[in-house]
Amino acid sequence: MTDGREDELWEALVAAMLALGPVHERRSRYGDKPALYLGAREIAHCEAPGLIDLRVTRAGWSRALGQYADDPAVRPDPGRRDWIELVLSSGADLGRLAQLLAIAVACNA
Repeated sequence: MTDGREDELWEALVAAMLALGPVHERRSRYGDKPALYLGAREIAHCEAPGLIDLRVTRAGWSRALGQYADDPAVRPDPGRRDWIELVLSSGADLGRLAQLLAIAVACNA
């Protein structure tokens, strides 16, 4: 990530997730990119500036579906079990997605 705004979005996501549980940051198993882990389980990684893959189990997504199915920043992919894509345009997106982030941490703990 080269643009300061995108670095700020990843850092804002990291801060939000760290506040939710014993999450730690290191490099992704899925390429040389920043990632967040709960124990040994990768629960988020940065695909590109403003584009985050978030691990939400099927049970977690069924809890979040009613609130986030129509959110433009949330893109579930039926072909990728347990992963959804977050498309962040600003830190305000993270405020709106706070419950989804909490569900991701809870369902991966």
